Amino acid sequence: MLNQVILVGRVKSINKDNEQTVITLSIALNYKEVGENEYGTDEVAVTLSNHLSATALEYLNEDATLGIKARFQMKAVKVDVIEIKTVAVIAEKLTFINSKKD
Repeated sequence: MLNQVILVGRVKSINKDNEQTVITLSIALNYKEVGENEYGTDEVAVTLSNHLSATALEYLNEDATLGIKARFQMKAVKVDVIEIKTVAVIAEKLTFINSKKD
């Protein structure tokens, strides 16, 4: 089986903490909601691996267009006594379609 996803969208935010970098990618939908005149967007949080973080922080800015090859990874988060399973998107490769301008 193949665990792979390709995402293309605009960078909405870049969040760096001491352990990882997470970017929020705004992805255009291919349909309009009922009663809406414009196409909507989905926002997907993508976690960058350490080897991608340095490059992304150097060349990416908000509103840049980015292609991402990624994989899904299950995470279990414990809240009180309840375990909640979530799906994380982990980037494996970045393609800069429109990057930072000097």
